[in-house]
Amino acid sequence: MNNQIIPTEEPSFWDHLLHQVPWALDVLTKAADIREEVLNFIPQFRPFMPYPKYANLYNNTWDAFPLSVFQGEHIEMSKDQLAINIAPLVAMFRSKLPVSSSTIAPLESEGHLRNVFVSRLIPGSVINPHRGWTPDYLRIHLCLAEDPGCRITVGPVTRTWKTGQLLAFKDGGAHLHSVVHEGTHERIILSYDLSLNYLKPFIPALS
Repeated sequence: MNNQIIPTEEPSFWDHLLHQVPWALDVLTKAADIREEVLNFIPQFRPFMPYPKYANLYNNTWDAFPLSVFQGEHIEMSKDQLAINIAPLVAMFRSKLPVSSSTIAPLESEGHLRNVFVSRLIPGSVINPHRGWTPDYLRIHLCLAEDPGCRITVGPVTRTWKTGQLLAFKDGGAHLHSVVHEGTHERIILSYDLSLNYLKPFIPALS
């Protein structure tokens, strides 16, 4: 994780350009079904586990569960120290979440999609300013449960999530990013890392 501030004129967020990406349009078409299956899955299987807490990354609670292999992420680079093997969990979770899996499997098999997970942040939690490990991907969030008091700041811009909509930024890009949850409800998102090489033909500005 690199916290060095790098001057940049690069946009903080990229989701306003995702309408040009067929994969993103497919996710939006399936958003209501994804939301229903994930929110029904959570109380039945209780899949959440604490997100790896490295370098003072967050305060209070940040939970997640994986839906893909990982590449270039802290969880992947520290896999020898993990207490569990996540591969069987991913397989089981995906088998119970067919609609969500249908948005992962095709591009994952082609090497374009990585680091997919469902993330839950509870009120009072803070993700401190940081830059991620994945400079070659655009991090795309599909919001499954919103709270207007939960806000993400990327560079100089602060926003919140909207249920059924996408939010996108470069996790390992030039801007630091952080999250503060001052609301009253859980914020739950499905997070995908989509390769910039895949996206550039649809979004030339990413070059």
